[in-house]
Amino acid sequence: MSHHAYKLKQTYIGQLRRGTDLLTGITDYIIKNKITVGEVRGLGAVSKAVVMYFNQKTEAYESITFDEQLEILSLYGNISMKEYDPFPHLHITLGNRKGQAFGGHLAEGTIVYVAEIMIHEFEGSKLVRERDNKTGLYLWDYQRELIV
Repeated sequence: MSHHAYKLKQTYIGQLRRGTDLLTGITDYIIKNKITVGEVRGLGAVSKAVVMYFNQKTEAYESITFDEQLEILSLYGNISMKEYDPFPHLHITLGNRKGQAFGGHLAEGTIVYVAEIMIHEFEGSKLVRERDNKTGLYLWDYQRELIV
């Protein structure tokens, strides 16, 4: 596997305000702080959620909306550059009151009730996303260097 070495530069810890869009809030924060490579983690709860599922047959995202109160069991993702802007690629696992878990690619429309967020910023070369012709997805530019 091809890889690039990164060192932890800084960790940001904070909460998003109730009523904030989870994805927009994180995106605005990383752009404001010029974080171009890193990872995001979070816990909390949302009053509504929208996630995306990538259908490999159609090579298109499908939107799934949960119009209910849910726990954020895990929010995890990475930060790289996409079309000249810092871009968070985030997945979320949510739990309902029955203890059932589900999730997907975090989309706009997920509304914060409580969100504790940690962002680890790394030092090193920028990770840049480019459109991959095989999948139609925007992947890290060195993805094509992987050896299987």
